[in-house]
Amino acid sequence: MIQPTNISRSSQTILNIFKIILFSGGLIAGPISAAEVTIIRDEHGTPHIYAEDTYGIYYGYGYSIAQDRLYQMDMAKRSTQGTVAEVLGAEYVDFDVSTRANYDPASIMSQLAQLNEDDRHIFEGYAAGMNDWIDEVIANQESLMPKQFIDNDFQPEHWTGFDVAMIFIGSMGNRFGDYNTELENQQLVNGLIDIHGEATAWNIFNQLNPVYDPTAPTTVPKSNILLTEYPKIEESWFNNLASIEVSTPLSNPGRQQAFSNMVIVGKDKSTDANAILLNGPQFGLYTPAYTYSIGLHGAGFDLVGNSPFGYPAVLFGHNQNISWGSTWGATDVVDIYRETLNPENHDEYLFMGRYMPFEHRKEIIRIKGEETLEIVVLKTVHGLVINMDEANAVAYSKKRTWAGRELDTLLGWVESTKANNHDEWLTQAARSAMNINFYYADNEGNIGYALTGSYPQRLPSHDNRLPASGEGDMEWQGRIPFSENPQVYNPETGYIANWNNRPGGSNLNNPDEFWYSWSRADRVEVFTNLIEAQDSFSAEEIRDLVAETAMTDPNARYFIPYIEHAIADLDANDPIKEMSMQLLDWNFISQDLDSDGYYDDVATVIFQAWLPAMIDAVLKDDLGDFYPMFAGAGHPQPVIFDSGMNIGVGTKTVYEALLGDESGIEQNHDFLNGQDPLTLIRETLAVAHTQLVDRFGSEINDWLFPVAISSFSNRNFLDIPQAGEDEIVSTNIFMNRGTENNQVIFGLDGTITALEAVPPGQSGFIDPDGNKSKYYGNQLEYYDTFNYKEIWLDIEDVNAHADSIISLDI
Repeated sequence: MIQPTNISRSSQTILNIFKIILFSGGLIAGPISAAEVTIIRDEHGTPHIYAEDTYGIYYGYGYSIAQDRLYQMDMAKRSTQGTVAEVLGAEYVDFDVSTRANYDPASIMSQLAQLNEDDRHIFEGYAAGMNDWIDEVIANQESLMPKQFIDNDFQPEHWTGFDVAMIFIGSMGNRFGDYNTELENQQLVNGLIDIHGEATAWNIFNQLNPVYDPTAPTTVPKSNILLTEYPKIEESWFNNLASIEVSTPLSNPGRQQAFSNMVIVGKDKSTDANAILLNGPQFGLYTPAYTYSIGLHGAGFDLVGNSPFGYPAVLFGHNQNISWGSTWGATDVVDIYRETLNPENHDEYLFMGRYMPFEHRKEIIRIKGEETLEIVVLKTVHGLVINMDEANAVAYSKKRTWAGRELDTLLGWVESTKANNHDEWLTQAARSAMNINFYYADNEGNIGYALTGSYPQRLPSHDNRLPASGEGDMEWQGRIPFSENPQVYNPETGYIANWNNRPGGSNLNNPDEFWYSWSRADRVEVFTNLIEAQDSFSAEEIRDLVAETAMTDPNARYFIPYIEHAIADLDANDPIKEMSMQLLDWNFISQDLDSDGYYDDVATVIFQAWLPAMIDAVLKDDLGDFYPMFAGAGHPQPVIFDSGMNIGVGTKTVYEALLGDESGIEQNHDFLNGQDPLTLIRETLAVAHTQLVDRFGSEINDWLFPVAISSFSNRNFLDIPQAGEDEIVSTNIFMNRGTENNQVIFGLDGTITALEAVPPGQSGFIDPDGNKSKYYGNQLEYYDTFNYKEIWLDIEDVNAHADSIISLDI
């Protein structure tokens, strides 16, 4: 059992207890024995872990996050492994069944077993720290047991290294690395063929979900891109697919939360720094916070930052020399294979000319208050089976490029945080097999970007948007080397900006998802237009830029010019022109500066009424029952559990139709039905006008629209409760920004300033009597007002801002 000692911030001995000693890889606090871990919490509750070895560093990490987030972490463990029904009951059985079928525990255990001792200590130390705090909780339940366990009538259980690994795999790989809608796409194609016939159906599908658009904005500046021939799909493949049936019910994932942004400026684009990095990862909004702030010092680490669910790798942070961050790459790392079943034995499938047996894995689902349920998970040479359609004698399996490389991806991320320069950082980034954008800035003013991930070399006949034959004729031909992934170092523009737009180059297909595409209209231009309009920026101006983009409608800039042309010849007294003139004077920003609960500019109301009407007029008649998949304009509703807004695929399709021959996507189908686009815009403006008059009256100044607010959900990203409903909190207005925001400034004088806002707060702990930790909800006000708290790296600064210190003998 550990024996912690605590010293309050008021103690005069803080600065005397620790001396600074040099250690390989950075500064640590001393004296510290090899079996001692010291945790200094700063005034915001961020724990800084000091230890001499990797086991100790991660022991302190696990111990600290258990103190702050034990219930959230327990539910994350259950969510990612499919053991929720065991504690919350039968309503979660279906969730557990689908989760068990979406990961391969034997592969993960094998990867853990192959780790070297130091890497293994990351997982074992983390679990041991969690477990020792859990033992303290069990021994002192009257004061330390988180109230959420009591409310749900179960207790925390010990962790293993496998559990630690699964938090990363389940929330990163199985979330951001697993998006795929090939089955839904196939149903869409089949449905369109039924409506329009084959030729028209394919034209519509290719405009909704294009393989490639050369006009799409890229993260790597196009002047830095060596273009190759872009991916093309053989036409014969389209014909072969026409007869394929998919009986799986069509799903509509709706608005996804896989959105993040990044802005980096180098020394030539900054007025007061060598480099400035500001990251806004958009995971959605949750209580407790999605990310966890931590400092690691010793055993080669000397860093501070924050990371989702307390990953062993700190995804957003800095050390003494470099800063790093990430966004979702949106690139395609998953293929669905259609397996042909043996008509005589559905326990076999056809591959390379012979029938092979499915691999079977039995899983036991424990259910609170009920008998256990046994299920069987199937696997083929391609991967886990996601659908068995015995009526049509087919099954569908999922092949992931990153399967078997989950831990190497995580450990590459861990090692990249120790890097001292771009070469060291890039070497570790190359280990990532998942589709993540990595970003870099250093104290000398260098900036960099690399798309990480392992990408397949598909046959020309393999359309990545649709299920492929699993009989052996559509196998990957190899992997694209990491050196050919889009990447740039010190671009001539002097900056790097990304909002999940196309990375660059032409050797990668567009995403397969029907709800996501790369084309000319892209919200990243909200950033790039502002950055390119100004020669250089201070660190404060970069923060202001993020605040402005958070309130900007990303759709408006693409349509207002068309509206201006459409109303040009209308009479000045025409009510449509009077209404539309409000749009021409609009700066595209939707805000509530007077805090009256309504948007300040009536243009916000008008545009949000017009755009859905325009999408409806252009797409509804062509898409039939599939129209709801593309109908949304993406604007936030009055209450939304999210921090992201994007330009929807339906909106992009409408814009490309307006571009006509100028579109980068072949417009073989006329969504406008031969109608003059300006006439159609006037007609839909009239529709919007009628709606607004019916709702608010004829006086434009009375068109007051309630602001949307963002609420922090008590259910995690898999919709599993991780807090009480009474813990839900909200912002004053919806903001299209990061789940958290962090900024690192490498000053001209060699200093490093780091800021972050991680809402709602550092801790989620509520004691049995309902009393909240002092760090609970302590950053919501920062976030809501676009302010930040400072974070510290050097031991002198950490000590100067220390709120508590504990020393643990392990």
